Amino acid sequence: MLLALDERDFAPKVAQARGAVVELDAAIRSEHLRHKADLDQLEQERKLLDFANADVARFERLQKENFYSQTAVDQSRASLSQRQITLRGRELTISDHEARLAQLNARLMQAQANLDQARLALERSRVTAPFDGYVAKVLVAVGDQVNTGQTLISLYPSDALEVRAKIPATHQDGLLALLAKGAHPVALASGGVKLQLDRAASAADARGLDGFFRVVDAGPGLRLGSLITVEMALPPVADAIAVPYDALYNGRTVYRIDGDRLQAVAVEVVGELPGAKPMLLVRGGLAQGDRLMLTHLPNAVTGLKVEVTAK
Repeated sequence: MLLALDERDFAPKVAQARGAVVELDAAIRSEHLRHKADLDQLEQERKLLDFANADVARFERLQKENFYSQTAVDQSRASLSQRQITLRGRELTISDHEARLAQLNARLMQAQANLDQARLALERSRVTAPFDGYVAKVLVAVGDQVNTGQTLISLYPSDALEVRAKIPATHQDGLLALLAKGAHPVALASGGVKLQLDRAASAADARGLDGFFRVVDAGPGLRLGSLITVEMALPPVADAIAVPYDALYNGRTVYRIDGDRLQAVAVEVVGELPGAKPMLLVRGGLAQGDRLMLTHLPNAVTGLKVEVTAK
């Protein structure tokens, strides 16, 4: 659990909503019982109406024979009318049962929704971590009043960190080709963090292209917002030769020593070879065993006579 709001702000609303549900449940049961009683009484009302019709017919016949007065006949007719009104009222009550039941069920659905909402609010009043991670910020203190939509705490998952680093323009094409083939080169970062290139940004700038590295092994020191140094081993390059940095002229030429003469050789820089003494990886007209000039001469040209000395 990360945070807990005061339960007293939520429990009464749950109890109130639960009471409304219980009340409507009871009203629906009462409606069913009332409807059953109305059906039973309907048969009795019809029998009483039949009796009243028979009484009117009998009294009218006896009145013609001067056995009953007109008053008695009128009373029997009034009783018949009353029975008819009572029967019609009972029939109306029965026919209106479905409508009353639908209204009660609709109110019950609304009350149940209110109860669910109140329970959800009570449940959300206790904020539990949805994942393993790190708490970045706590923006409230005990006793603070908070509002809906207010940020109370921020955290991030420990297993979803990624590193964003610039890929130099000279290596973008090769790495994008690897990603397109489904390959994900491995990289190492300071602190023993192991990374894997996951994807590249869709837009670049003058400094290069953003690469996004998935953290394979974070180690104990990696945190959100940390600045780290990332080193990535590029895939092997065919026909590449490692040469010292001092051997490169104008970013594209090295001088091979043939006997005691210089020979300019055009090369293409394809990468770097890390180590205690970093080297350049070049590709061109060189072979293993070639001797290269390391001393920078401002007048270096093909055919210049040189003397080889130990450095």
